[in-house]
Amino acid sequence: MNIIEKALQGNKFFTKKDLLLIEKLASFLFSKKIKKKDLLLRAGEVNTKMFYVQKGLLRVYYIREDGKEVNTWFVKEGQFVYACHSFHYQIPSEEYIEALEDSIIMSIKKDTWLMLLRNNHKLALFTVNELMTNIAEFSAQAEMLRMMNAEEKYAFLKTHKGDILERISQKHLAAYLGTDTAYLSKIISNYKSNEELKNRKKAV
Repeated sequence: MNIIEKALQGNKFFTKKDLLLIEKLASFLFSKKIKKKDLLLRAGEVNTKMFYVQKGLLRVYYIREDGKEVNTWFVKEGQFVYACHSFHYQIPSEEYIEALEDSIIMSIKKDTWLMLLRNNHKLALFTVNELMTNIAEFSAQAEMLRMMNAEEKYAFLKTHKGDILERISQKHLAAYLGTDTAYLSKIISNYKSNEELKNRKKAV
């Protein structure tokens, strides 16, 4: 989904009458093709740009002291991504942002974004809505990670993020759930068995 389609989605803040305005605002963004495994951000760098995924899939992760990678989220087309603390406070990031697929990414510098917000209330409302959507996702994620075991986390993701699960490897999923790939295979097998049992009971 390109950024213009995203802005017009649902006609919440922009309408087709605003098309010229949206195109003008979109001209401040830079588009870039990146390959699978390319990094948009490395730990230690300051996140000075906001990224929009026009096409593709990204992961956000950090590396523990023992060298193990821990995935914290996955971002698909039509979504914005940045390292929140680094972007807001302009401090070095503790996270990496990596492409899991060949992707098309649009970016805008923070200073430019803030200038546009100060001069266009519709863009400000659109941005607030996107930020609140992200906060709601982060809140659900935090609750999931705090309250659920690995099996429950997988079932939650199957229900709410099934499209993303189809696109990521078991290695990356295990790094998100906090388990290893061998145990993840067991979780997936048990989940499938339970779903088949539920379906058989419904059919009776």
